[in-house]
Amino acid sequence: MSADSPPTPDSRDHQIRLADGRRLAYTDLGDPRGYPLLFGHGMPGCRLEGFFLHERARRHGFRIITPDRPGIGLSEYRERQTLLDYTDDIQQLLEALKLARFSHLGWSSGSSRVLACGHALADRMDLGVCLSGYTHFSEFPGRNRLFESTRWPGPRLARLSPTLVRLVIRLVVRISLHHPGLYMREARQLVSKQDRFLLRAFLKGENFRRDQLECLNSGARAIASDLLTELGDWGFNLNSVKAPILIYQGEQDPFIPVDYARHLADNLPHADLTLMPDAGHLYPLAEQFQERLFQRLNRYLNNPHRKLQTAT
Repeated sequence: MSADSPPTPDSRDHQIRLADGRRLAYTDLGDPRGYPLLFGHGMPGCRLEGFFLHERARRHGFRIITPDRPGIGLSEYRERQTLLDYTDDIQQLLEALKLARFSHLGWSSGSSRVLACGHALADRMDLGVCLSGYTHFSEFPGRNRLFESTRWPGPRLARLSPTLVRLVIRLVVRISLHHPGLYMREARQLVSKQDRFLLRAFLKGENFRRDQLECLNSGARAIASDLLTELGDWGFNLNSVKAPILIYQGEQDPFIPVDYARHLADNLPHADLTLMPDAGHLYPLAEQFQERLFQRLNRYLNNPHRKLQTAT
């Protein structure tokens, strides 16, 4: 395959063995000689989300490394995992790839993993980027609200009963796998009107469907475990995240309320919040957003006197 040929999922799949014997799978995309960016996939999602960023990352000199989390995709399941267990896996991945330094992007459920690394691996993590992510609900003042302005009831269900979360996810996964057409139709209805154009465009290809279905095929146990890991106590407070963090949030996001992003910005020691009035949840798929993001990352990482600056 030539350097200019579009990569295929199988050609960019890699695996390592972790210290406890588990298999960790990841995709390695973008510029193979570029600055390493780890990418935390959403949920449902998997390592294939790295393909969404591949072309723009390559143009801007970034290498995109996207691991499957435990039990998702090709990575093996881990019993009783915590959010900080993720940082142990990432540290071993960095050592296997011989990467001294890195930055970490995360979309939706991947954002809490960015913050975990910003806490535990701050000595080698240059920058974190949270794209429409959850806040730490143990610190969130609105955690006891009965109703939240979100179409995803996970945080509320987790407060009521983790068992209920598992049952709901089991039902959703079963219906989605038996009726994938229904799943995609429901996805189009759930997203904001700002996102429907992006979703229609991505559904014309195979990467988005394959990403979603590979995650769903991982099974309800793995998906529920992954979600509950970030909906409970994280094992650290936001004020202990020492790495600088960029926060992006669409104000039309039907799944992640703007209050979550504001709470992150108010409690992280080194953070900058960018609110996007016309964006929903799927804006990381948009080429225009990726262009602006990678330009901003290059400005920051190439500045010897690094300081977070407001997005332009």
